[in-house]
Amino acid sequence: MTDYSTIKNPILPGFTPDPAVLGVGDDYYLATSTFNWYPGVQIFHSKDLAHWELQTYVFNDPDFLHLAGTDTPAGVWAPDLTYDKRTGKYWIVMCQMHNMNGNLFDQDNYAVYADSINGPWSKPIYLNSIGFDCSLFHDDDGKHWAVTLEWDTRKGYQHPGAIVLEQFDPDQGKLVGPTKRISRGGTDRGCLEAPHIYKHDGYYYLMTAEGGTGYGHGVVVQRSKTIDGPYESDPQNPIITSTPYRYFRRGDPDSLRLDLYNPKAPLQKCGHGSLVHTATDEWYVVHLSARPLPGTTNCTLGRETSIQKVEWTKEGWLRMKAGGTLAQPTTEGMKGIQVSDKSQAAGVNADFSTGKIDLHLMSPYGPRTEEWCSLKERPGWLRIHGRQSFFSQFQVSLLASRIDSFKSTVSTKVEFNPIHYSQSAGLTLYYDNSNWLFARLYHSETLNSTALAIMKGEKGNKDEYILDRVALPEGKAELKAEIDYGQVQFFYRTNENTEWRKLGDLIDISFMSDEQTGGFTGLMGGIGTWDAYRRQSFADFKYFKITPKNE
Repeated sequence: MTDYSTIKNPILPGFTPDPAVLGVGDDYYLATSTFNWYPGVQIFHSKDLAHWELQTYVFNDPDFLHLAGTDTPAGVWAPDLTYDKRTGKYWIVMCQMHNMNGNLFDQDNYAVYADSINGPWSKPIYLNSIGFDCSLFHDDDGKHWAVTLEWDTRKGYQHPGAIVLEQFDPDQGKLVGPTKRISRGGTDRGCLEAPHIYKHDGYYYLMTAEGGTGYGHGVVVQRSKTIDGPYESDPQNPIITSTPYRYFRRGDPDSLRLDLYNPKAPLQKCGHGSLVHTATDEWYVVHLSARPLPGTTNCTLGRETSIQKVEWTKEGWLRMKAGGTLAQPTTEGMKGIQVSDKSQAAGVNADFSTGKIDLHLMSPYGPRTEEWCSLKERPGWLRIHGRQSFFSQFQVSLLASRIDSFKSTVSTKVEFNPIHYSQSAGLTLYYDNSNWLFARLYHSETLNSTALAIMKGEKGNKDEYILDRVALPEGKAELKAEIDYGQVQFFYRTNENTEWRKLGDLIDISFMSDEQTGGFTGLMGGIGTWDAYRRQSFADFKYFKITPKNE
């Protein structure tokens, strides 16, 4: 065995944006944004920094986390994950973005703590509403500090704003003392965000994201001898990026910046970094990244998580071990830690006959409850009761998980007996409430039978592939969607002993991407139902799978 193995990027493919990484001993934890999906904030665990398993969620209290009516891409943003060595407590900070209209932004930042990464977590502590991407730093002297992007709404001022520093008193459960602006960025890229503070060899290091969360993104570092500044910029900034050249975009509110797409970059949108010191005395930056469909700038899988090994220079700055600033598709693993060559795309294999619902399955706009989603009503099956349509932002009966490979099969087995054309159940590919595909069983008055057909929501408009519909009088079918990069082919069969049959033709799915929707979440696969008749129908599902294929 060699001393070093290789880590392949992205380490968390699919919709896993805004990573915050933490090392405690030889255990590594990573938190990502969940936006309008419930429960809020996913936490993954790893031993090798290359392969990560979903371990838990943080915000699972419907009395606190209200996501109903949330516009994409609002919701739960940019969690921060830290560990206070003095008390042995884990801390999570997150922003709940309520509204983005008028670029005014209504958000609240909260902190929770726990003695274990698995919780139970404390009641949320309100911090501030000044901006977003808030994080905590636990200093050696026992003081705690919060750094936040101040979202400046004033006309004529540079947007989005500055990084502000505030002292946090956990005993009082609030921020105390004055608010001080400590940075307006270490580059001229603009769109400053995602502040984290670290301490190393007598310096406080402020790591931020600049250039927007799109194609001009970058990881930027500044430092100071005192926590409140002044901070000097690393002369090489940004230290990790997909656009390794200087440009000036201060005050430009465009975060996507399609014109900065770099066709020579193996990973796009690289920024929003988080630093970790390993048990092997090595350093890594975990960062956001993306991979567009070949020949396009459309990122259907959303923003993903990648990693780069870094080293400290004799001058006290961080540099990528691979050299340069262009984020790399692979990086050197930890010394003495063997990394397997298995794919990081894990998929989902939910067999409801086990009596459990897979941890990966989430629901939009609100929690999963027995009222609409039950394993008890028909043992061996998951019963989902129909509520509002997938265009809704309120009571949506949908369970889904991220698609984590450009080539994936999404499949399920469903039984459904609708009596009205407005009752539907089946398999969906879902980006948000305005953009989705639904292979659904419904009642066709024309066929006088339960039927199977595809419905599409694109930018809030509905279309139906009526000419491809088929009669399913018994109301039973296995459904699957074969995704091949930017296209999908749906199939069905009435029992496991029959051949799969195509349902319609290939469908372009590039409209379900950040670039086409104006959001920044990612493609999900799921199962669900709706009922606009009398809210009386339900569908039974035997299994749900997302099976990634080798790309």
